Amino acid sequence: MAINRREWIQQSLLASAAMLVAGSTGAYGCASGFRERRIEGEPLQLNWNENPYGPSESAIKAVNEAMKNANRYPDDYIVEVKEKLSKLYSIKPENLLITAGSTEILSLLGQHVGLQKGEILTAYPTFPTMIQFGERAGATIRKVDLDKNNRFELDRLRNAVSNQTSLIFVCNPNNPTGTELPTEDLKSFCRSVPENVLICVDEAYIEYSNAGLDGSMVSLVGEMPNLIICRTFSKTYGLAGLRIGYAISNAININALRNRHLGFELSAGWAPLVAAAATLDDQEFIQMCVSRNNEGKQIVYNAYEQWDVKYDRSSTNFIYTRHDRFDKNVIAKMRERGILITKWPDMHNHIRISIGKPEEMQTFVEVVEDFLV
Repeated sequence: MAINRREWIQQSLLASAAMLVAGSTGAYGCASGFRERRIEGEPLQLNWNENPYGPSESAIKAVNEAMKNANRYPDDYIVEVKEKLSKLYSIKPENLLITAGSTEILSLLGQHVGLQKGEILTAYPTFPTMIQFGERAGATIRKVDLDKNNRFELDRLRNAVSNQTSLIFVCNPNNPTGTELPTEDLKSFCRSVPENVLICVDEAYIEYSNAGLDGSMVSLVGEMPNLIICRTFSKTYGLAGLRIGYAISNAININALRNRHLGFELSAGWAPLVAAAATLDDQEFIQMCVSRNNEGKQIVYNAYEQWDVKYDRSSTNFIYTRHDRFDKNVIAKMRERGILITKWPDMHNHIRISIGKPEEMQTFVEVVEDFLV
């Protein structure tokens, strides 16, 4: 007898024992294995997609005030952050799980599939945390290519679904390419996926996207029991160092994840919770960050057009840049000049440039021009 779709998701998630995967998570900066050491002085850090404007003044004030309560568990602030998110996205608090960054959700889901000896299907290159944790836990990883525009090719992904597929991972906007899928196309794709296959949509950069929050898949949560959305306060909200994120899904999935989450939501302590709550109330700050980010991107676009450098227009706070027009050692040479940019080991033809303040991007343009070939 076929298992009810809700029962299948609940039972399979609850069957997963959360596990710690020791050591470096590999080559993408998700742990210490690939993260560059800080260099002396004040480097221009254009390598890890951090928000150069955050945290907001309201978040800093809230954290300073909250420290006097650091001897208490932050349960009430978990409730408050959920209430604010519920209002912002027109969902219920039971649709939310608060975590120490979205990495916790991605790693937990990867381990879940691995422990079930299932298959994770995704397009590549994309953000690798779920893949890495899934593979270490025993999952089969199946990758399809991005399309010619470096976006997820949804028809190819749909056609690749098999009886072995347990979870489909879609990062939108995508890291490292910065590309974004049309909202209605992604919604149609999600609805077309078999109901016994989980879909994880990573929306870490959704506030930066051209569609903004209207491009989110949150509106599908009520109708799709197999959809899980990952979000973070690390990017637009400027709280990368405080580690706070959240999952959005139906209550069955959220309860299953909470029961296997090592922190039981307490891994996000007082400081990140009050900072998140304060910044959620400061949408003017978020709008400023997005607007200034667009200014910084345009400075780089203008230079690239002048130099005939190939790149993808970005829906994020970084730009995926063809390497061809630059010295093959451009990353090391830029580092010597005090500017950090990055290249993942399997980004064979590209480098990735994070967007700083407009004046910082003007400095980047002036320095990198020395390494044009």
